[in-house]
Amino acid sequence: MNATEWIVDRIALPDGMVAGARIAAVDGRIAAVDRIAPAAAAVRLRGTLLPGFVDLQVNGAGGRSCDEATPDALDAVARAVWAGGAVAFLPTLITAPWERLLAQVAAVAAWIRSWSGQGAEPLGLHLEGPFLQASGAHDATCFVDPTPERVDQLLAAAAGSLRLVTLAHARNGAAAATARLGAAGVTVALGHCDKVDGFAACVDAGARAVTHLFNVMGPLHHRDVGCAGFALDDERVQCPLIVDGVHVHPAMVRNAFRILGPGRTILVSDAVAAAGMPDGDYQLSGIPVRAHDGVVRDAQGRLAGSALTMALAARNFLRFVPMAGPWTLGCAASANPAALVRADAYGALAVGRRAAFTLLGDDGAITAVR
Repeated sequence: MNATEWIVDRIALPDGMVAGARIAAVDGRIAAVDRIAPAAAAVRLRGTLLPGFVDLQVNGAGGRSCDEATPDALDAVARAVWAGGAVAFLPTLITAPWERLLAQVAAVAAWIRSWSGQGAEPLGLHLEGPFLQASGAHDATCFVDPTPERVDQLLAAAAGSLRLVTLAHARNGAAAATARLGAAGVTVALGHCDKVDGFAACVDAGARAVTHLFNVMGPLHHRDVGCAGFALDDERVQCPLIVDGVHVHPAMVRNAFRILGPGRTILVSDAVAAAGMPDGDYQLSGIPVRAHDGVVRDAQGRLAGSALTMALAARNFLRFVPMAGPWTLGCAASANPAALVRADAYGALAVGRRAAFTLLGDDGAITAVR
């Protein structure tokens, strides 16, 4: 039996903040959350303890990309995600030729099943493409419709490891694919689509999120609200945001939060290999990208993921949204993303959950704790 005990200045529980709390863990699971006197060997944590951050969109980090689909690359990504303040994540694959993508899915799924326990825990796979309509930095020549045959091939390749699929609601068969994926236990997010056609039908079929609110969704106008407007308006839809100050202006982050509140806001990094690394040249699914001043763009100048860590996203969120505090941050960076993909071991500081936390230090540092 492996037992650990911590005493913390403040902790974020599901129903509010508590000061001077003790957390005990046995064999990696929380065994107690209370205010009784700790043992002399208890580890003291200065600051506010939050449920461990969960990042739903990690294309790469630490100089490596998930599309490399090798254990060495994926181990490096997991370590970098942990170093960036998150305890769990979804390795994310973007659009590629279909047969190549199926091979990548199978390889990443195999790594997830054999994860070594080092770095952040991979909760499953996020597939962002090729069922898309608007490209962003994706290769539009590889876009395809989500036919039943393709959905079944994808599920077979993932062998139970698929957690999240981003698809474009305007593609032929999108609503049927949403229902088919949902029946297999896969969460569907709507994204990379600049048309509103099919949005409501896909939500009715079970889609429960959008992929990076405002980005690659077409314009938002007071008479033509677009995909972002419909996402904000539908309370069934969770809205992940890339909070780097470039993908979404801070004023729009604040406006979105006023609508979404703590219950529907999710922070994602959309990190690529440049995350946690110096500015320079990197790859995103074979596409050359360059990080400059922490912003990642392709050769055409289009945003191509980000260099965010979850720690940096969290600091930006607290700075951009003054009405938010640590408890709200715990919702946006942990509880909401974990619930969206049914990662029941994460998302709350509660008995039975994983003993993996994110500490918001009094000095502003954000670190992962296990």
